[in-house]
Amino acid sequence: MTRIRQTIRYMKELESGYDRTLDPIPSETLFLQPSGPGSGRFLPFHAHEVYDEGLEDLVSRSTVWRPTEEPTPSRWYPARTKGHARGTMVNSKTRKAITFSSTYERNLAYMMCASRHVVLVEDQPSAVPIRQEDGTIQHTVDYRTTMATGTVIVVGVRPTDLIDKDGLDYAIGTLDMNLPHGFADGATIITEKEATDARCWNATSILRALKHSVEADNERLREYASKFHGTVHIRDLLAGWEIPAYGRNAVWCLIHDEILETVRPDLKLVDAPFVRFNHAN
Repeated sequence: MTRIRQTIRYMKELESGYDRTLDPIPSETLFLQPSGPGSGRFLPFHAHEVYDEGLEDLVSRSTVWRPTEEPTPSRWYPARTKGHARGTMVNSKTRKAITFSSTYERNLAYMMCASRHVVLVEDQPSAVPIRQEDGTIQHTVDYRTTMATGTVIVVGVRPTDLIDKDGLDYAIGTLDMNLPHGFADGATIITEKEATDARCWNATSILRALKHSVEADNERLREYASKFHGTVHIRDLLAGWEIPAYGRNAVWCLIHDEILETVRPDLKLVDAPFVRFNHAN
């Protein structure tokens, strides 16, 4: 589909008298530089915690590299499924892998990881005792999310047409009223109406931009965008940037920080490239 759209775009440009193939090829290519390690992360390391004899003359380092953490679900996604996506993604902010067993679980995982209000996402936490309509006495929720406020929410993900079939409405409703102590503070259901492909695309773009975040670029865009009141096209925000890619990366970083707000969060930003500055933040 992407290639078809590119072909149509190219044909429209030719009709208007513009041929991009005649543009000069740049002599050098500019890339966004990563703001951290490509995998894993660096954590503070205190040399005074080492008490082994004979190590006092070693060079002290302020950080130590820790690899990406493996996913820790209570059960693995099925080896084969019918018409569903399954796999593993990495939360680039916590550098921990998260599994998913459906398209909507994948979408929700990216959406939660890209939210500044979520500090921890756990996939397939341990089963909780609950007597369901089909006679089973245990239920495993899809995700358990810890918010920045300390509130913990468990989530069940299903398409709308499967909620009644799987008895998820009864299970989550019963669980919400009888949550085990310390397990969570609430339970809810997410469907395809919330975990959409467009929101996942935006979330993926945010996580990708955070890997290349440049504080100077973010501050430059924040200062310039604060002059606008109301809706503004991203093209106008980036009009003065010598390298638009740097400015576009800053746009995603400011959206993550909720300094910029998308006008249509239900659509991909590329399809509705309008934002507004959050003067209340």
